[in-house]
Amino acid sequence: MPSSDRGDHHGRNFASLACQTPPRPKSTWCLLRRLIGWIFDYYEVFLLTFLLIPISKAFGLSAGQSAWLISASLASIAVGGVGFGLVADRIGRQRVLIITVLVYSLATLARAASPNYETLMILTLIAGLGLGGEYGVGQSLITEVLNPLRRGWWSGLLYGGAFVAIMLASLVGGHLLPLVGWRWTFAISGLPVLFALYLRMRTPESAAWERAVRHDRVSWRAFASKSFIRPFFICLIAASFYFWAYYGATTLLPKYLVEGGFSMSGASWWIFFTAFAGLLGCVTGAWASDRFGRRITLTALMTIATVGALVLFILGRELLTSPAILVPFFVMYFGSNAATVFGALFSEVFPTETRSTGVSSALQIARGLSAIPPLIAAAVVAEHGYAWMFLGSTVLYAAAALWAWVFPETRGLDIDTVDARALRTEA
Repeated sequence: MPSSDRGDHHGRNFASLACQTPPRPKSTWCLLRRLIGWIFDYYEVFLLTFLLIPISKAFGLSAGQSAWLISASLASIAVGGVGFGLVADRIGRQRVLIITVLVYSLATLARAASPNYETLMILTLIAGLGLGGEYGVGQSLITEVLNPLRRGWWSGLLYGGAFVAIMLASLVGGHLLPLVGWRWTFAISGLPVLFALYLRMRTPESAAWERAVRHDRVSWRAFASKSFIRPFFICLIAASFYFWAYYGATTLLPKYLVEGGFSMSGASWWIFFTAFAGLLGCVTGAWASDRFGRRITLTALMTIATVGALVLFILGRELLTSPAILVPFFVMYFGSNAATVFGALFSEVFPTETRSTGVSSALQIARGLSAIPPLIAAAVVAEHGYAWMFLGSTVLYAAAALWAWVFPETRGLDIDTVDARALRTEA
C-alpha cells in the first residue's frame, strides 16, 4: 500500500472513530485497577532510594553496595518484564497481573525481616521480577479495551500513577521512615498491595486477546518476524534514552540533597515537588498526545526536559540553596514524561498476539539497563559532583526528542481494523 494511501486510510479511520462514545464505566474501572498496581510498582522502586540511607547504616554498606541494591532491582525488573510479557501473550493479561502483584507484595513484606545485606538483595531481586511484569502487561490490557480516540489520554493517566507513587514514597520516606525505621516501612508498604490483588481478581480478560490468541496460540516464530523485531528495537532505544536520562539524574537525588544540607524531611519535600511537576507534565502530555499526535508530544516533552537539565548543569551548584532552583527542577521534571506517550505509542506498534511481550520487554529491558546510571552516578558524583549527571541527562533527553520521529504516527489507531503492519512501515 503506498504511503499516501495509508495516510488516507488512517485519516478516514480516525474520522470514523470521532462519533464513538467515551470509554464505558467498566473501561474506566479497568484503568483504575491497573493504576493501583502500577502506583505500588513505582512506589517500591522510589521508596528504596530513601530506604538506602538507613539500610546503609544498619548493614554498614559502602556507596557502591547501596547503588547495587537499586541497580539489582532495575535489572530484575527487566527480566520480569520479558518473562511475564511472554507469559501474558500465552495465558492472558489478567492471570499474569494477579501473579505479579502476589510476587512483589510478598517479597516486599519479607524484606522487612532481612537479617543481612545478602538476603535483602535476594528479596529485592524477587520483588523486581513481579514489578517488571506490571506496566507492560497492564498497558496492553488498557490498549485493548479503551476507545482509540482517548487511548493517549487514559494511557498517559495510567503512567501518571508513577508520579503519585513518587509523592507517596517521598512522604513515607521523609516522614514515616524516620519514625518507624526501614523494617516497618517495608512491612507497612507491602500490605496495601493486597487490595490491588482483590481488585484484579474481579477484572475481566481482554476481549482482543481472547479473539486473537485464546483459540490459536501465538507461535514463537511471531517473535522473530519483522513486525515484532523492528518496533521492538525502535521502542527499546527510545525507552533507553529516556530511562537513562531520568534515573541518572534522579536515583541518588535524595542522598545528594541530604549531603547538600537538607534534612530527610526537607529532601522528601523536594522529591514531592519534582513528582508534582511530573504529574502536571503527565496530564498535559496525555491530553496533547490525543490532540496533536504521539510524535510531536514526545518531542515537545523531551525538549522541555533538555532545557531544564541543561540549566541545572550550568547553575545547579550556585542555585542549590536558593528558591530559584525550583524553576529548572520544575521544567526538567515537567518535561520528563516520555513514558506518558510510550504507553499508547508502544502498544500501538505491536500486533495483539505479541503486544504484551513487545511493550513489556522494550520498557522493562530499558528500565533494567538503567541499572547502570546509578553505578555511574555513585562514581561520578564522588569525584566531580552531581552537576555532571544533569549534563548526561541533557544529552539523552535531546536524543529522545529526535528519536521520536522514527516512530509512525498512531494517533486514533483502531487496533482491530487498521492494517497495523502497513502503518508500522510508515516513518
